[in-house]
Amino acid sequence: MAANGVASIGECMLELSGQAGPNWRMGFAGDTFNMLWALHALSGERPATYVSAFGDDPFSQGQIAFLAENGIGIGQSPVIPGARPGLYAITLTGAERAFTYWRADAAARQLASDPDALAKNLENQALVYFSGITLGILEDAGRQTLLKAVAKARAAGSLVAFDPNYRPRLWRSREEAQAATSEALAVT
Repeated sequence: MAANGVASIGECMLELSGQAGPNWRMGFAGDTFNMLWALHALSGERPATYVSAFGDDPFSQGQIAFLAENGIGIGQSPVIPGARPGLYAITLTGAERAFTYWRADAAARQLASDPDALAKNLENQALVYFSGITLGILEDAGRQTLLKAVAKARAAGSLVAFDPNYRPRLWRSREEAQAATSEALAVT
């Protein structure tokens, strides 16, 4: 089968944005999700897979349903019992937007928990995309599992795209982020 699909790997979060009054608007967003969403909107004929890990709560099920309703699958991404999606809120402070994150226990941090499923999700893809945020939410072992799966996809003919998207709060040190970015660039 010819490679035709696009797989984007990362974290789709719940987004709360401030509105006038006491109400908040909720949506789904995240760097790798936003890229896949836009690419799929431009070229809906290509199969699109969002590779992550999801919880089994109503919000996670809402994410999965939203993706499916819009033609984006989750492949063999794990559903983790008791897990929930990450969350962030956007508030306005004058003319600037401020972001507050709750992601320490997000299901997406376990996206590399099943190496075989992760590798299967990347098989036969024309494009595999991931980011520095994807790397930053993973522990060392998960990061290595991800990079091995991406390297395997590249060796099989997939184009690999990596956006460094550095977020200091996701890393123990700048040196850790630099080392992980160098490893990611080696598989692109």
